[in-house]
Amino acid sequence: MTEKELVISLIKDDLTNIRLVHGLDLLGLDSGNYYLHLSETIFKLIGITIDDADFFEEYMDESRTVNNIDIFKHPELLNSLALSLYGKLMEEYKSKYT
Repeated sequence: MTEKELVISLIKDDLTNIRLVHGLDLLGLDSGNYYLHLSETIFKLIGITIDDADFFEEYMDESRTVNNIDIFKHPELLNSLALSLYGKLMEEYKSKYT
């Protein structure tokens, strides 16, 4: 598995976790303990610091759009969102860290 494939896989896992947490919230359950903080791991793996709160929040806002996708009926949309997020992360890395 390449580093790119690993990061995309982690992004998909993060998106799935975001949907799970959102679903638990809709049921009225305290879901705070179920958030895995994978986005922070993804940022560290790529080499982006989460000190840039604006970019991190932008990334999280786009990640939350997964709540509008039926990922079980349309897994290709999950893949598309993960690839889009990966592209944004790489653009950010290249613009600030290289």
